[in-house]
Amino acid sequence: MLRGVLIDLSGTLHIESQAIPGCIEALNRLLNSNLHVRFVTNTTKESKRILFERLTELGFKVDKDHIISSLGAAKHLIVKRNLKPMLMLSPEAMEDFHDVECPKGEKPNAVLIGLAPTEFHYDRLNEAFRYLLIH
Repeated sequence: MLRGVLIDLSGTLHIESQAIPGCIEALNRLLNSNLHVRFVTNTTKESKRILFERLTELGFKVDKDHIISSLGAAKHLIVKRNLKPMLMLSPEAMEDFHDVECPKGEKPNAVLIGLAPTEFHYDRLNEAFRYLLIH
């Protein structure tokens, strides 16, 4: 018996800032059923808040706590393992990690890389590589 549905965000419910035709109505039918509905995404360029705000601005009725992202999974692992990561994330994603970044003056024991073109340059990648060589 079907009890729940996982729905990908980008390309399934919306493309950038435009809802895919018919998705709002279809999602409302699912949300009014007895099924558990969760939203999943592998994007690493935006925080959960930004994803949530985009969906609600497009007209989707979603619960912010029902959005599951790869960044959220990464943060869960960082917290669970008590890591102090070097974060190579876009500014739009950093707000989800303000409380787990390696403190200034300490050496990271992990590196988290997301879609962050401003971070992908020789100096920053070399810095990450050196931290990884130490551990």
